[in-house]
Amino acid sequence: MRLWQKVFLYTLILVMLAVSMTSILLLKNSFSLALEQRKQSVYSEHAFVITSFKSMMITERLKENVVVLDEDALQGFMADTFGGNQKKSGIQFCDTEGQHVYSNKEMEVPQGLLEAVQETGKNYMQVEGYQLYIASSESMEGKTYYVITENDITDVVEIHENMLRQILAISMGCAMVIAFILLIVVKMLLHPLQRINEGTRAIAQGSYEKRIPVRGHDEVSELAYNMNRMAWAVEQNVRALEDVAEDRKHFIDNLSHEMKTPLTSILGFSDLLQIKKDISEESRIEYAGIIKEEASRMRTLSGKLMELITVGEANLEWKEEDMQQLFEEIGISLKVITDNHHMKFSCVSEPGMLCVDRELFKSLLYNLVDNAVKASKEGANIQVEGHFEQREFCIRVADEGVGIPESEIAKITQAFYMVDKARSRASGGAGLGLALCAEIISLHQGTLQFESRLGEGTSVLIRMKGGKCHA
Repeated sequence: MRLWQKVFLYTLILVMLAVSMTSILLLKNSFSLALEQRKQSVYSEHAFVITSFKSMMITERLKENVVVLDEDALQGFMADTFGGNQKKSGIQFCDTEGQHVYSNKEMEVPQGLLEAVQETGKNYMQVEGYQLYIASSESMEGKTYYVITENDITDVVEIHENMLRQILAISMGCAMVIAFILLIVVKMLLHPLQRINEGTRAIAQGSYEKRIPVRGHDEVSELAYNMNRMAWAVEQNVRALEDVAEDRKHFIDNLSHEMKTPLTSILGFSDLLQIKKDISEESRIEYAGIIKEEASRMRTLSGKLMELITVGEANLEWKEEDMQQLFEEIGISLKVITDNHHMKFSCVSEPGMLCVDRELFKSLLYNLVDNAVKASKEGANIQVEGHFEQREFCIRVADEGVGIPESEIAKITQAFYMVDKARSRASGGAGLGLALCAEIISLHQGTLQFESRLGEGTSVLIRMKGGKCHA
């Protein structure tokens, strides 16, 4: 059973029960009130009949000129008084033993009626079917008699039954009307859930761009809004996974290509050395040089690749380092490289402490300067500067190299990406240095920014949080 059917059915049942119970209670209360009024009327009529009968007995004694009417005379007087009553109400007299004395009609006195009067000594009233009986204890002519009157209440009961039938008919009519209105209302209220269900099904089938219309400010609208947020999050995650998969595929393709090229050269020139018998010394040295160069390139590639893979898994040693001393130490090592290429080099920082992993930080600056050297010509100037700004430590690595096209800047931190592949390979590059730098800066919760112009050089700006300068 669908949700709208359950809501419709359960609500209809509850409404009908409420209407029926309310109608029955009102009818019962009305019947009780009408019966109570009839009981009061019958009780008054009963008392009036007894009082009138006793008054008439006094007149009869005076007429007969006796002090007390004997039993036969009393019964005769009863017959004369009540015998001509053609109404539906009846009256019966019984003695203290419950024996019948007189009755103006056939009456079936309910069991327990006289016993109740005998026990309490008070008037007692009882309803039996369509008849209302009243019994009372009366003293007449020196004896005690029980007087029972019977009154027909068919009209009250029939009115109650007619009203009950009418209420049932009205309830059925109301049920039809309520069911129709309720069906429309339930359909309208649950229609947004149907839209949410359809939207969720579409999202589950892969349509992550699907969005559910949000209308109003109720709980259903809030649910639709949250479903849209979930769909957006799923879409973003799926796209991120697709990007990761694409990057991984690109990474593997590039790795295969980068490994295949030097291996092909090594195998090719090794075969030449093995096959050629009359190879000249000059050719042998040339071939051996090429093999050495390609093997060296493979060693650099594998080392960089291993460093890139393990950088996030290494057990980092975070320590407070004095940046001025650390820059001086790094500058001494890097100056050997720049001097070999006849370049001007400076590596300075203002004093201050920063929490870093010493070896990763060195690797960061080594790779940035190595890239700057490869991009620059002899005699160029390379500067590495560090300074504190508020709670951040800023590093600037600037060169006067060939520069990077603006369209390429966003891609240069991708593994194996090289702006000028020929120049990079000629200088022994593999396109992994900046990817490694990006990983190291990410571990230090910093940011990496490039500014470059073709033919004028490149400037790399790094910001790391948590720095503090000396007072």
